[in-house]
Amino acid sequence: MTPKENQHAFFEGRPYAWKPVMTDRIGFQPEEISEYVARAFVSQQEPYTGPKGGTGWFGIEWEFEPGAGGSISLNPILDDVSEWKEKMPFPNWDDLDWEGIAKKNADYLNTDKGIQFTVFTGYFERLISLLSFEEAAMELIMEDYEEDIQELFSALTDLYIDYCQRYRKYFNADWVIIHDDWGTQRSAFFSPAVHKKMIVPHLTRFVKGCHDCGLIVEMHSCGFIEELIPNLISTGMDTWSGQGLVDKRKLINEYGDQFKFAVLTNPAKPFESGEGAKEFATDIFNEFKDKEVNFWTSPRRCGSKEAFKIINDTIRELGKEYSKERFGEL
Repeated sequence: MTPKENQHAFFEGRPYAWKPVMTDRIGFQPEEISEYVARAFVSQQEPYTGPKGGTGWFGIEWEFEPGAGGSISLNPILDDVSEWKEKMPFPNWDDLDWEGIAKKNADYLNTDKGIQFTVFTGYFERLISLLSFEEAAMELIMEDYEEDIQELFSALTDLYIDYCQRYRKYFNADWVIIHDDWGTQRSAFFSPAVHKKMIVPHLTRFVKGCHDCGLIVEMHSCGFIEELIPNLISTGMDTWSGQGLVDKRKLINEYGDQFKFAVLTNPAKPFESGEGAKEFATDIFNEFKDKEVNFWTSPRRCGSKEAFKIINDTIRELGKEYSKERFGEL
């Protein structure tokens, strides 16, 4: 079973050969798609050496911050959300040479690993980039703007589903991450009720649109958002990694029969070499081997490429032994 096949078996509830790990997939976010250059997240066959930042989707300007390793939006393009139909230019996916991009990256895309890409950004973060954080947070809960926001989020969902389905068609992608931070290190930005009313219906439709074409859907949402997890599960989302500040063990014990969480395997202190990485990975695998989880590791926080590889290889090999005992030969 290839890593690509294994991921789909795991998330579709079929017998799988091991619990998925980070090195089972590659990222594909080509420079021809302006949002990836603007957000400084290009990954493709040939190394990208061009500028980072600039104009992304909807005419939003982004500035790359080297210290943060990402981009921040600059001047808002709307005074309030009611202006979105007049002032917010939507990208036209027909303008992209999808077949040409696929041909240019043919060797890279010819892989038995899963192919992953990101939708920057989902709903609340998109509202922030159009307005400002303060204005977005205020308008999200104001009755005067509810209809405008619902219409905007519905239009975004249509656009995102079309984008993801083309990614699947032209690049044989397997895994989409939708990026939408919902909280600070202390709490969520909004109540579960506001989240359920304003965001969940659109995210649910997005997930269904992705599932309809065979994509695995991961939520990227930072912050202390434990109170929003039941809403997240209700969307049909496949997985969510979260941050170390969230009590993942508690969430897995409470919701693990309903949802496949991603377990963070970042060491508390980066390894200077591969020494200790195998023992570290073995301990994590043994703790969660009886749970339906996948494993997410940050290369940067491992301290070395060697340690990152050892952690993922160890979890995969232990997973193969465990799955063989559980499911037999596949």
